[in-house]
Amino acid sequence: MGRLTGQRAIVTGGANGIGRAIATAFAREGCDVFFTALSDETAAQRTLGELRGHGVRADYLLLDGADPGGVPRLMDAVAESLGLADVLVNNAATTTRTAFLDLTSEEYERVMTVNLRFPFFTTQAVAARLRAAGKPGSVINVSSISATKAVSAMAHYQCSKAGLSMLTRSAAYELAPFGIRVNTISPGLTATNANAAQWRDDPDLWRERGKDIPLGRPGRPEDLAGAAVFLASAESVWMTGSDMVVDGGEAAV
Repeated sequence: MGRLTGQRAIVTGGANGIGRAIATAFAREGCDVFFTALSDETAAQRTLGELRGHGVRADYLLLDGADPGGVPRLMDAVAESLGLADVLVNNAATTTRTAFLDLTSEEYERVMTVNLRFPFFTTQAVAARLRAAGKPGSVINVSSISATKAVSAMAHYQCSKAGLSMLTRSAAYELAPFGIRVNTISPGLTATNANAAQWRDDPDLWRERGKDIPLGRPGRPEDLAGAAVFLASAESVWMTGSDMVVDGGEAAV
């Protein structure tokens, strides 16, 4: 415990699912946390209470990653609440399930904006502040094995995650001279709010999907938290531009 004591992190999409698991793990390790939530005030307040229960500073902002002014708003809120953040977790994401030939430009634009444009410019903003302060930092992009593994009715989502994975490599290369590391976590099939209709309402289908995963089950949000703590900590100090696949072996088959 205490591997992140003294650090300050931003976790986008931190009120539920993978983001909440990462934010909670950070707080447990002594890290102050500022998170964003789309619109669920109840979930945000619940997560806030849990984080503060670990004795760290915590706050949040209701924010849509598609908001054109969202990045400056986020940076101002973080600066006022915590000061300079040295860890950024780009977790917020959205998708729809639509066949390629039926995909609308509105669906495409929203997914690409939230999943790629928002983390791109949030990374830029955080890195610029760290460089100006002469401080090192860690950026963690939550991508997906869908960045390299095609499935039906998810072309826009898969393109956005492939772009996010390349953002990791590009930013890692350019930011390395400033001591700012950028890495990716790529989850496999994981139970989140986005697929709750499957794992909550159709558990038989969920179990069936899990049969193709070598470790025998889909993931839980908590399964991703350890990788995020590692990438935020000094334990990964010589690691940048890398992709940690956390998927129960799904991408191996």
